[in-house]
Formats: sequence, structure tokens, C-alpha cells
Amino acid sequence: MGKTKNFQTVKGMKDILPDEQKYWKYIYGLVDNLAREYGFSRIDLPLVEDTSLYSRSVGTSSEIVEKEMYSFTDKGDSNISMRPEFTAGIVRSYIEHGMLDKPQPLKLYTTGPCFRYDRPQSGRYRQFHQINFEIIGEADPITDAQIIQIAFKINQLVGLDVVMQVNSIGCKDCRPDYEKVLKDYLKKHRSKLSEISKKRFIKNPLRILDSKEKEDQEVIDNAPQQVDHLCDGCKNHFIQVLEYLDEIEVPYALNPRIVRGLDYYNDTAFEIVDASTKWQQDTLLAWGRYDGLVEQLWGKSTPAFGFGLWVERIINRIKYFLWAVWSDHKLI
Repeated sequence: MGKTKNFQTVKGMKDILPDEQKYWKYIYGLVDNLAREYGFSRIDLPLVEDTSLYSRSVGTSSEIVEKEMYSFTDKGDSNISMRPEFTAGIVRSYIEHGMLDKPQPLKLYTTGPCFRYDRPQSGRYRQFHQINFEIIGEADPITDAQIIQIAFKINQLVGLDVVMQVNSIGCKDCRPDYEKVLKDYLKKHRSKLSEISKKRFIKNPLRILDSKEKEDQEVIDNAPQQVDHLCDGCKNHFIQVLEYLDEIEVPYALNPRIVRGLDYYNDTAFEIVDASTKWQQDTLLAWGRYDGLVEQLWGKSTPAFGFGLWVERIINRIKYFLWAVWSDHKLI
């Protein structure tokens, strides 16, 4: 008789064991309380969507669509994918269920697993969990500031030492001019770039700016900045966002290297990174304004802004740094 196989979790997946549940309960409870405080309503989405939703919204040249999605053909010959992110699905639901007819803006939040076939890394598995807050139907810069305030507050309430970084990536009118300037600059230094960045140069040169490859850093540090090439509308919007952040006392640092890897983003982009030495500059949360996504999927221009937070990364910090503090306060 053959040896019995010892089954294990699939690579990139992870069990959430009983002794870890307290962290998840705490984070989700904190998020639910903040959502009520700021007037957000919960929305839950299916784990799978039509693959074309992501290829149309995220962009066929993005790394998510090219090599990271779990896609398959079901028994009805439909091409579907496990959701790699929440925003496209939320906008699909917003359109499908006529939420545009409700009083605007609409404030929505959700939590749950997403899936990307990527190299497993610290705090980021192939099945990972996100928390998303989205405001749809409002273009005012105060919306950007409120979402950023909520994002910062989550980390602040948990007690993490973080740095808020913001940038403006312009709009569909001024970004092409910047992309040309950037591409001209990168072309002169192409031989110094990493192999990954050389490939990105052809498909999406903006992504080179957030490269973590060592050989790219000198080229990136001297690259032209998007904020110097903003149109008047984008420049004024960004200035107002920063003024609001100053007013509500949310600390931030300008980071011209922040870009978004998805096609539908514009104007304000932000990230929260760990300021500690153990996880130096590790991104905990990111996203920004995506005024073009509803139009891209439906045809009507609708402003929107939101963020996604990686739950596993937050919990890793809690486990490492706050065990003593939480024990003292009988939170664990």
C-alpha cells in the first residue's frame, strides 16, 4: 500500500489559525467603527468577475493582467478571474445596480481576500486580504484629503510608525507630455537600467519610477518630476489637497516617485509606508484618484477616490511591535 500523502496549503496561500483571529477581529472592528464614523456603507463583492472587467479597467499592459491573475474558463465557457483588486468590481457594481441615481457622493467600503499569482513575499501572499474605502461621485479635493485622513487614522489607531507620501500623477491631458519628457530622459540612460525596467520602458515607462532595483536608483533620482509638468487644473487640485491635509493635521511627505501601476488613476496618488527599521519603506497602503474608471467601463465621466490596505502587512507589524503594549491593555 502506497504512502499516504500529507496535504499542505497551496504555495502562496495561508491558514488563519485560531490564535491569530484576535488580530483580524481587532482590525476589522476598528475599520467598521471608522466606516460608521465617516458615513461609509459596506458592500460585498463576488470572488470572481468577468476577466474582461480587469483587462478593460486595469489595462492589458499591466503586470496584473499579463501574468498575475488567476483566470480560467468555467463550464459555461465564460472567461472569469479571481479578483486581483476591489476597485474595478466596486465600480462595476455601482454601474450595474444604478447607484449613480442615489444621492452623490457614494461612500463605500469592503474587506476580504484578493488573488494574484505573484512571488510570495513578507505580508503578501497569493491570496491576500484588503480593506478598501472608496468615494464615488465627488471631484472636490476635500474628498482626497478625507480618504487620506481615514487611511492615516487606521495606522495611527493601531499604533504603527508610518510615513504618509503623496504625489500628483496628472491627468489624461498633461500626463502624455510628461511621459514624453520622461521617456526622452530614460532613453539616454537606458543602458544603466535593470532588465525589468528595460521591459517597462516599452510598455509603461512611468512604472520605472517606483522600481526597487538597485541599478535603477541613480537614474530615477535624477529623473524629471511629474509635478513640474502638471496642467493648471491638476496643479490647483494638488495644492488644495495639500492645504486640506495641513488643515486637518495629517503629516505627509512629497514623493515624486509614487506612480500607479493601473491605467485608470489620475491626479492625487498616495502611499503609507512603514517608517521602522525592520520593514523600511514597505508599503502598507496605496491608491488614489481614478476619475476615468467609471467612464472607461460605462461611458459617463464620474470622479472617484479610494485606497486599498494590505491586512496581512498590518497584522505582521502588530505581532512584531505591539505584543507588549496590547498585553498591557488586555487587548490580546
